[in-house]
Amino acid sequence: MATLTPRPSPPAATPLPIQRYQVTEDDFKNPARFNVFISQLTGAVQALQGTGGPSVLPSGIDVQGATVSGLGAPKAPTDAISSGHAQGNFSAPVIGPQLDIGGEHALKGLTGLQMSANNLQAAVTAIQAALAAGATGTVTLAKITGGGANGSLTVTKGIITAIVNPT
Repeated sequence: MATLTPRPSPPAATPLPIQRYQVTEDDFKNPARFNVFISQLTGAVQALQGTGGPSVLPSGIDVQGATVSGLGAPKAPTDAISSGHAQGNFSAPVIGPQLDIGGEHALKGLTGLQMSANNLQAAVTAIQAALAAGATGTVTLAKITGGGANGSLTVTKGIITAIVNPT
């Protein structure tokens, strides 16, 4: 269950009832008297507007200046979450490995680029071996995209004689 750490409450003031009062020039010269009148008037107007007093949720919890702690794990899309829950489930150290190459939710473009680089390295190694041996044959170059086609290099007596680019 969530707990609420309340803010310190100021001492409760007992407001005087607002009286019908004609403000005079002398009232402006007596700040204490004028301030009492203005304070009462402001409080009454705010009460009528519903803006006076503490911020209270429909559940009755006063949240103005307070901290909510002890939140449970969210069960509905509109539930609040704690900072610890957010950091434990959605921070970069947590989701980074899932998005990285080989992760459960790896970015497809990044993964494809890494696979293409790996395939290219394997092809270069095979070509270097074929050229060094003076071999004749065809080396397949892996397709670059999921819907693409493989390419090839044709080597004759250690010399590249044809190239078909992969797509």
